[in-house]
Amino acid sequence: MNSHRPISRSIFSIFLFAVLSLGANAFAQAPAFSQVVVFGDSLSDDGNVRHLLEDQYGISYPGGGYNYSDGRFTNSADTDPNSELYAGTWHEQLERDFLHLSAGAIINSLDGGTDYAFGGATTGDGTSARTVISNPDPFVGGELTVDVDNVGKQVGDYIAANTPDANALYIVWGGGNDFFDDNSLDNVPVVAANVAGLVQQLAEAGARSILVPNVPPLGLVPHYKDDPETAAALNAAAASYRDQLNTSLDATVATLAGEGITITLYRFDVYGLFYRLAANPEDYDFTNVTDSDQGGDTSPDQYLFWDDIHPTTAGHFQIASGAFDLLSGTTQPPARALNFSSRLDVGVGENVLIDGLIVSGPGPKTILFRGLGPSLAVDGTPLANTLADPKLQLFQGETLLRTNDNWKGTQEAAINDTGLPPDNDLESAMVVTLDPGTYTIILSGTNNSTGNGLVEAYDLDTAPVSTLTNTSTRGFVQTDDNVLIGGFIVGDGGSDTFVVRAIGPSLADASITNPLADPTLDLYDANGVLIKSNDNWRDAQESLIQSTGLAPTNDAEAAIVRSLAPGNYTAVVRGKDGGTGVALVEVYNLK
Repeated sequence: MNSHRPISRSIFSIFLFAVLSLGANAFAQAPAFSQVVVFGDSLSDDGNVRHLLEDQYGISYPGGGYNYSDGRFTNSADTDPNSELYAGTWHEQLERDFLHLSAGAIINSLDGGTDYAFGGATTGDGTSARTVISNPDPFVGGELTVDVDNVGKQVGDYIAANTPDANALYIVWGGGNDFFDDNSLDNVPVVAANVAGLVQQLAEAGARSILVPNVPPLGLVPHYKDDPETAAALNAAAASYRDQLNTSLDATVATLAGEGITITLYRFDVYGLFYRLAANPEDYDFTNVTDSDQGGDTSPDQYLFWDDIHPTTAGHFQIASGAFDLLSGTTQPPARALNFSSRLDVGVGENVLIDGLIVSGPGPKTILFRGLGPSLAVDGTPLANTLADPKLQLFQGETLLRTNDNWKGTQEAAINDTGLPPDNDLESAMVVTLDPGTYTIILSGTNNSTGNGLVEAYDLDTAPVSTLTNTSTRGFVQTDDNVLIGGFIVGDGGSDTFVVRAIGPSLADASITNPLADPTLDLYDANGVLIKSNDNWRDAQESLIQSTGLAPTNDAEAAIVRSLAPGNYTAVVRGKDGGTGVALVEVYNLK
């Protein structure tokens, strides 16, 4: 078993940034809705499929005889195992426990309620023939066939028979079954257009408050745990749908505005929520986020999934809680990475410090880069063996964009204006405005000098349209404190999910002659507390790492997926058992 050394004071102190505060309105309340009307699939169905099967076949499915809650695709107080802590689907918990609406209204539409959702529904019109009973796949391979109303039909039938209530909350949640049926990227804009069209229909008929969730990373459901190819396709479709749905909804809002119709549209990022649940299960009292608990021997309150597809009531509670945060205005926008830093014992040749970063978005970004050496200190005590005269070079591809040796030699006024000038005249800095793209910053010693050096990148934009979505640092990993260290700040906003990787042996494919054979990765918070460690990436979070599309290509490399609140973090790469060599530490913001 690999042991992980505590982060040393000399390593950590250099990366201690000021923690950014998170402002949230803890006293906000959701609007006082008159009722909740739901259109959707099995995540929201509280009895419509069961009603159909009782009418057609005389069986109650889903229900207690099949180890489900009565009419719901989740657990209950009567299932095996059971729980009384949470009861019902997400929207039932939202209505009853968060919005405090009448429990009598929380029933399925076929029994006179306002939940029109059917398990197995797609976002299209008409009906879908689904086979049920044998552990849904989803709704494939069972013994009995039932025709369920798709979400388009649910909405159309509702509008034909009712005048929408302007004071009600309308929920339109579909898409999962569309992608289970067809996970191609070509299907993504079709599904997004379907949902946006349903929002438009409801708004034109009189609805004024509409909640639209996207879909989770569908490849993370237990059914695809041993089918990585299908899981990858589903995750790609879900990620693409997240963006495409927003684009389609933007167009719908603009169309409605042109018609003189204003709605309150709640866009619920279930995709991001499930990444947070999977990356930080302990924060939500989960001990298992990869397997189903149905028929097991552990409380379903500790599991995210009840069967191969559907959440436990504890999982539904987290969805309800996230929806309420959105409705009450306490949901924070996604956090963004603001600043990056990397420290290394800088050598020569391929052992210099090399940082890569990506600017993503529609416009340029202004960044301050600093290359420090002589001023590096720990609690006021100068650090030993620092890089005496650091030099910075900025590249895009093979093109050299900018060089700086001593920061006062060029841009002295601009650098002073940032409030972040280096403390030593021999240190380097540059202020640059970069278009979206990929860039490399190299820190080396003038005249091939060596020693401990630090590269920093500061996002200077106060109202950015583009972001720093990932950074990487390459250098020679030694032992003790002379290891590879990457620091980064997560800025204002809510928690967001990051992938941190330590790459070594696969660097041989890039003609690196001495790659680190077996890198280990430790992630620390601003207080130097170890958050998570990893040696070989397949040993933990394998399916979650694969779902991001950022799985290392070598099993000996390390990776961590973690949801991080605003604050300061440090990633440290070492060689297992004291190994040395060239390694790469990378930080990706999944947004």
